[in-house]
Amino acid sequence: MRSKIDIRFTVDAPIDQVMDALLAVDHLAAWSPTYSDVRIGPRDADGRPRRVFVTAKFMNDSDSQVLEFFWEPNRVSWEVVDSSRGSKGHGVFELFESADGTDVDLHVELGTPLPVPGILFNRTLRKQYEEGVVNFIDFAERFPEVEDYAVG
Repeated sequence: MRSKIDIRFTVDAPIDQVMDALLAVDHLAAWSPTYSDVRIGPRDADGRPRRVFVTAKFMNDSDSQVLEFFWEPNRVSWEVVDSSRGSKGHGVFELFESADGTDVDLHVELGTPLPVPGILFNRTLRKQYEEGVVNFIDFAERFPEVEDYAVG
């Protein structure tokens, strides 16, 4: 089953602060309902996380994944390069300065071998990412004071 999610949202913070919040991959599990057990692997020449090992949860199923990150000015993308369940996917956050702070375009494409009806898969995935967006907005607006950040 494959699905695409596109969500546009605004963070009341400068673009550099939002990018720094995205760079804080070690806090990913604090705001994302999808990921837990986040471990940073190799970093790129600029010290940014390149490979990240996570446990992804979806519909009461967990999947050990390796995510490969790609960093550009005002853009971060990732790809699932290994998965214990055979999941495939990629996503991108693109940041744009706006009068209200930072506009963010989130695009995710995910495929999983779970035998799930399409409408249930799409609805569950969208709900999970919408929850993650709300959490990320709160996380990014409070960044870098997030040492003990937990979804409230």
